[in-house]
Amino acid sequence: MVRLIFKNRTFSEGREESGDAVLILDEATQTGKLEYSPDAGLVMRRTARRQAESICKSGFLLGSGKRLGIGFKLESEEDSIGDRLTQIGHENR
Repeated sequence: MVRLIFKNRTFSEGREESGDAVLILDEATQTGKLEYSPDAGLVMRRTARRQAESICKSGFLLGSGKRLGIGFKLESEEDSIGDRLTQIGHENR
């Protein structure tokens, strides 16, 4: 398994825990699992998801020179807007 950290709007190899999202590529099951940080905003989540989808189609070039992720199935949390953001802030009269 390889962990890719989404930080500064891009995925990179890393072992650190901080980042807006983590993409775990599992070569044995041919899947990529995308997990978001609890404080990641909607825009960052969608950006990370788009890049993860791209990685699961064309792969990610590792530091060793190996390309991993080609044709993987992406599994991720639902990108949804929270209830707090769908409430009306004020009424126009």
